[in-house]
Amino acid sequence: MIHIVGILVVIVILLTQDYLSTRKNPYLGGIIPIVYIGVISFFFNKLMDNNDHSSTWVILIVGLCGLLSSWISGRERFKKKRQKELERIELQNL
Repeated sequence: MIHIVGILVVIVILLTQDYLSTRKNPYLGGIIPIVYIGVISFFFNKLMDNNDHSSTWVILIVGLCGLLSSWISGRERFKKKRQKELERIELQNL
C-alpha cells in the first residue's frame, strides 16, 4: 500500500510539473525543481546514512534531470502551440 501511495505522489508531481511548464510564465515550471533541490538538501544527511552512496546520487540526479527535462519539453510545446496560433491568426488576416 505504501508503494502505491508513493507512485501516486510521483504521478501527481509529474503532472503538476507538466502543467506548470506549459503556462505563459516560464518560471512556474521551475518551482518544483527548486522545491526538490530544497527538500533533498534538507534531508541529504539522512539519505546518505544508509551507506549506499552511489544509488542515492543516481536517484537524486535522475529525479532532477526528469523534472528539468519535463520543464524544457513543456516550454517547447508552449512555443509550438503559440506559433500555430500566430500562423492561424495570420491566415485569417489574409
